[in-house]
Amino acid sequence: MLKRTLQMGLLLCVALIFFTGTALAAYQNGIPILLYHHIERVPGEDPELGVSPAAFDEQLAKLKAAGFTTISLDAFYAYMRHQPVKLPEKPLLITFDDGYEDNYTEAAPLLQKYGFQAVLFMVGVNVDKPDRLSAVQIRDMNKQGWNIAAHTMTHPDLTRLDKKSLARELGGSKRTIERLTRQPAGFLAYPGGFYDLPVYQATQAAGYQGAFTVLTGLNHPDRDNLYLLRRIPIFKSTDFDTILARLIANQPKASLFDYSEELPKEQQK
Repeated sequence: MLKRTLQMGLLLCVALIFFTGTALAAYQNGIPILLYHHIERVPGEDPELGVSPAAFDEQLAKLKAAGFTTISLDAFYAYMRHQPVKLPEKPLLITFDDGYEDNYTEAAPLLQKYGFQAVLFMVGVNVDKPDRLSAVQIRDMNKQGWNIAAHTMTHPDLTRLDKKSLARELGGSKRTIERLTRQPAGFLAYPGGFYDLPVYQATQAAGYQGAFTVLTGLNHPDRDNLYLLRRIPIFKSTDFDTILARLIANQPKASLFDYSEELPKEQQK
């Protein structure tokens, strides 16, 4: 009887490890999410937001060599909900905000080169605008494995909007993305990372499953809120090697990812 009990216990442990992918994973302290904007050859209006294709290529190569594997939003959501999901040893999300055309022309080929996928947070009114992604490009990125998510309709500071305007920004963006991809748009990135309690509540009421900030650090289901998800911004001046070392160490404290200088203020997109 004791032998059978031990066997059943061993089988249960093996099953747990297989189905959750987290029991013996190196990332017990949480999953990191990187935030990019531009991958541009020529610096634009706000050059600090941009990373050159050569630098991005080098960063992806270092992530690959360190053993990182990108995961989907669905896998990340399951992890954050304590749902059964098989994760790689070093899971990672790579995200892009706003919807610049260079995400398609520069970033997408490099991501494919290293077998990575990414998430695009698209501003609704940016679709088919000059220097922004077209509907055709967005659909093609979706076919390549990109998750397409919402970044409001016009990229305002949501904390400054009245209730009706807030609902239009959140609901309109969600519907726009769903029409483009014919898939549910379950996630939002707060423009500029700005949020407050009314924004938090309106995001939930609009039907989003989660929302992303620019708070730094790792994301862990026992510690972090699905509507206050953390991301690590990567800018032109970012010391990527220092960030990478902290990612490899899997340090959970947000302060380890904070920048000494003030983060660049995003322009209205």
